[in-house]
Amino acid sequence: MNDPGISAAEEGSIERRDILKLVGGSALAVALAGCTELVGDDDDATTTSDNGDIPDEPIEAGLQTFREGAPAVLGLQAEYGAETAVRRINANGGVAGRQIELDIVEEGTEQLENYQQFVEEGKEVTFGPISSGGHEAMVPEIDDQGVVNVATDGTVTTLYEEDYPDTTYSFRFQNHDVMEALSAAIEAVEILGADNIETYAGVNPNYAFGEDEMAIFRAGIEQLTDAEEVYNGTPDLGAPDMSTHVTNINSEEPDVVFTSCWGGDATLLLSQGQANNMLDNTELVVGPVLYGSANDYEEGDLEGPIYSGSRNFYWDQPSTDQWSPAADLFDEVQDEYGVIPTAHFMSGYGAVTAWATAADKAVRLLGRWPEQEEIAMILEEHGFYTPAGYHVMSTDHQGYSNAHFGEIVWSDEVGGAVLEDVNVYAPEEVSPPPGMTSLDWIGSW
Repeated sequence: MNDPGISAAEEGSIERRDILKLVGGSALAVALAGCTELVGDDDDATTTSDNGDIPDEPIEAGLQTFREGAPAVLGLQAEYGAETAVRRINANGGVAGRQIELDIVEEGTEQLENYQQFVEEGKEVTFGPISSGGHEAMVPEIDDQGVVNVATDGTVTTLYEEDYPDTTYSFRFQNHDVMEALSAAIEAVEILGADNIETYAGVNPNYAFGEDEMAIFRAGIEQLTDAEEVYNGTPDLGAPDMSTHVTNINSEEPDVVFTSCWGGDATLLLSQGQANNMLDNTELVVGPVLYGSANDYEEGDLEGPIYSGSRNFYWDQPSTDQWSPAADLFDEVQDEYGVIPTAHFMSGYGAVTAWATAADKAVRLLGRWPEQEEIAMILEEHGFYTPAGYHVMSTDHQGYSNAHFGEIVWSDEVGGAVLEDVNVYAPEEVSPPPGMTSLDWIGSW
């Protein structure tokens, strides 16, 4: 990691000149950072070429995300985020004058085939997927095809640490699993105290993401406490019933329940847990991605000590009185889509922003439209803003930014789930230094 995230207090004090300096003076980059008052400022107009080295045709882009079934709770958020970023780019004159046309397809189980289809159709950049397993399957093909893909999620930690440490064209915007699973372990200790955590249990999706999250939480909580694991449930993605896991938790009465269930699975676990008094039989539930289902919960799902992460974005942290881009984005999304934007909204918004600001930077450096390899080179060590704050795409192709964790409660004012008492974790607090794997790093504590 070359440039760690900045604190919430620092984010709140950033002014126009600071953003212009950090993003290189591009009006496009500033507009995507959420400073809409700069859009249309002639002094900051997006650079365009007069020598014909910039193609006239629109940029053809593809996004794959979950639009159907239980995973759509997160997937549609990513879709709305990508659409919003594209809308802001095009309203600001495009990337070096080129508008973006975004083609969106259902991710399903066809992540590799979707990417191949996008390439056959001549897409200049692709975004997605959500799925960690699908993302792993895509990386070799991305490097063979040589068309840059910025994954919205697909956050399994081992992907760039161990499996594909030397990829050229594959990147990931979202914070990876170690950052949110460790935030959950640290948050549990902060709330209950290390001496009061003697047992813990897990309920996590039965595929690469869930296995990765549980392995990191297990390593972290056992380093921070003397806790013993008493149950590990692994429901399939989209499982129709969580009652077996609720029954086992009620039987074991662990001090902490960790769950990386997401989308409709998270809603079902909490709903069945509430119906069977699970929150009476544990001291705390911590879930790195529970807030991703903010628009799917009923008020009764959230009663009890439930704490959630929000990956790299929560619209009221820092306070929107201090950080107006987040407030503006919240209002825009409410007006356009009628939903609360979650971190998975930022998955789509940030993936598009990472590529667009890197391409814009490449044009300003080269004076012409860049080749795929040149955009890939610019993306390494590329820093940029979104309304979530500052992000860095490191040389390992992994995105880094602050992670958030807080109590998830119902808000009558918002009409949905919100987070309270939010703690912000900088990347260096919850991810290993360069050259170390996450589990080796945790083991060295």
